[in-house]
Amino acid sequence: MTQTKSIIIFASIIFFNSQIIAQNLCNTMPFINYDLNNILIPKDDSKLNLLSRKFLSLKTNKEETIQIVHIGDSHLQAGFLTEKIKQELFEAFSTDTIASPGFIFPYTIAETNNPYFFKVDYSGNWTYCKNVDQDKTCKLGLSGITIQTKDSNASICVKMKNKRYNIPNKYYFNRIKILHNESDKLTIHVNNKITEKHKNYSIIDLNQITDSICININQKQNSRFDLYGIILENTNSQINYHTIGVNGATAQSYLKCDYFSDHLKLINPDLIILSLGTNEAYDDNFSKIEHEYIFKDLIYQIRNIAPHAAIIVITANDHLKNRQYSNNNIMIVNQNIYKTSRDLNLTFWDFYNIMGGQGSINDWYKKGLTGEDKLHFKRLGYEIQGDLFTKALIDLIQNKTN
Repeated sequence: MTQTKSIIIFASIIFFNSQIIAQNLCNTMPFINYDLNNILIPKDDSKLNLLSRKFLSLKTNKEETIQIVHIGDSHLQAGFLTEKIKQELFEAFSTDTIASPGFIFPYTIAETNNPYFFKVDYSGNWTYCKNVDQDKTCKLGLSGITIQTKDSNASICVKMKNKRYNIPNKYYFNRIKILHNESDKLTIHVNNKITEKHKNYSIIDLNQITDSICININQKQNSRFDLYGIILENTNSQINYHTIGVNGATAQSYLKCDYFSDHLKLINPDLIILSLGTNEAYDDNFSKIEHEYIFKDLIYQIRNIAPHAAIIVITANDHLKNRQYSNNNIMIVNQNIYKTSRDLNLTFWDFYNIMGGQGSINDWYKKGLTGEDKLHFKRLGYEIQGDLFTKALIDLIQNKTN
């Protein structure tokens, strides 16, 4: 059998299985507009063509890798949505049996909720600042949060919760990149091994894969360690999915991040997904014109950093404001997102209308899929959203290669 025929058969199997999953969702949740579940492509789809070919070559070309960066707000910080997408992409396209955790942040130290799939312990006295703070008090990186310590000895330990969750691909890694401030008074060890220091990050390759690390920070007096994020890689992983999420974040929040460009360039993404808009719409001082310009500014910055990367923009979900009434601003925000996708030749996924449009958050709530705020989803709700998005992405990949 030729390689081309193999790829077509493989893509058809994925498409068939995805159809079954989606149809089952429709049978139990008729308010979902399954017929709208597709990703709209731009006029110039050369970047998507390249991305699609890379995805379908993963099974046969073990040297091929794909870097995906998903940027958003509280809908991403907990990890339920993005880890579902990550796991399904691994199942569909990779022969790996383990997954690379990708970009993480020790949110616990910043006194906010940590993603569910890993645990953080630490020692030392730490302070923190965020890109959602009204007054900016520190330098920020891609994560949108910075933690700081002046302790001469401090530590951060991270452990994947592989035994707790029954996920198809467990999380293991053997390469660690620590994104931090530049300092000649700093020494970093990972699992008792010294790291190799670069300008704004340190890196170490371990002899074998692991699901846990301890980072020990040793610094001289009158110095400070700023952590912007940690990238946990498995050098054998072909799909690397990096989640960036901050509770309350807007497009403007990420424009405030000093090292956003440097860190995104370090990852060198093939695909960037943007899930923003909820917090803009929730703002009592929301301005349609201001939102459009700021959102476009973020796109321009991303394109300048990663001109070869495909970009998918996603509309914000329907929700209630103050648990009482539909937030009409969300329709304006989503109109801006759609307009931007047309103006800037971006790929577009309309989750707002796929989930049912205005008022549909009440239907999701009745099915037990949202929190009491009717703004955020429960884990199953996010996983359904992840199923829908992954199905649409697989369909797109299949169609681009036919």
